[in-house]
Amino acid sequence: MHLIDRVYGEVTIDDPDVVALIACPTFQRLQGIKQAGPSAFAFPFKKVTRLEHSLGVYLLLRRLGADRREQVAGLLHDISHTAFSHAVDFIVSSAEQDHHEGLKPEFLERPDLVAALKTLGFKPAEFYDDSIYPLLERPLPWLCADRLDYFFRDGLACGAATPESVARFLAHLTVIDRTIVFTNAEVAREATAAYALMNREWWASPTEAYIYNEFADALREGLRIGLIQKDDLLSDDASVMAILESSTNPLISEKLDRIVRFRPERLEGYSPRVIPKVRWLDPPVQVVGSYQKLSELS
Repeated sequence: MHLIDRVYGEVTIDDPDVVALIACPTFQRLQGIKQAGPSAFAFPFKKVTRLEHSLGVYLLLRRLGADRREQVAGLLHDISHTAFSHAVDFIVSSAEQDHHEGLKPEFLERPDLVAALKTLGFKPAEFYDDSIYPLLERPLPWLCADRLDYFFRDGLACGAATPESVARFLAHLTVIDRTIVFTNAEVAREATAAYALMNREWWASPTEAYIYNEFADALREGLRIGLIQKDDLLSDDASVMAILESSTNPLISEKLDRIVRFRPERLEGYSPRVIPKVRWLDPPVQVVGSYQKLSELS
């Protein structure tokens, strides 16, 4: 399997059992789910899909020397994302805004994934909990493959990073004691600043809060009137959007129009019901024989 990846360039996946897992319909569903959720309708340049990101996490884990099981965990870490990614978290809110995590067993136990994982020598239950894979997943503000890959992809899409800066970040990553660290403090500072910019201007910005809350209102109304069923959210963005756009409900039409034709002046005096999750980095940096958090370095 050959592909040109926006972060890692020209790459080959030559493990036939991994390629077979990628080809599963349950995995391919992620091609229809934008990482940016409903924000992609307001900003069409936000084209990153959950499939692209999942492949990227796999590639980064492989680059960092993770074992085969953790690489597969990287492929599957977003398998249960509902349509429009985190949009559902603005209806069923939690501190971590990770509703999809609770759905993971349901997706992993689908027959196509069960069969593909069996060929790989794994069982679905090995991938229920990403926290057992320290290169794949770490809590904020640590580095992990998931966090780094979505930062690189979103950063490139939104202009907060350049191909040159991403290449520099990648060149200064290593693993010490199962922990991803930067090998250079200045590069770590540059990455931290770019990540903060992404959080401030995009992920947790007033604009994103507006778009996600307005879209949540449309979804909530669709569920209330029976236009949308909960199982519909297990499909993809286009399927759910087609249902919403078919409605004559004035509230749904108004909310969708405010997103698709977003204008900055709509933010004046706007008070979101749910605040987007805030993200930040305090990455570990390599020191002699070990590492220290960037904030602890003089």
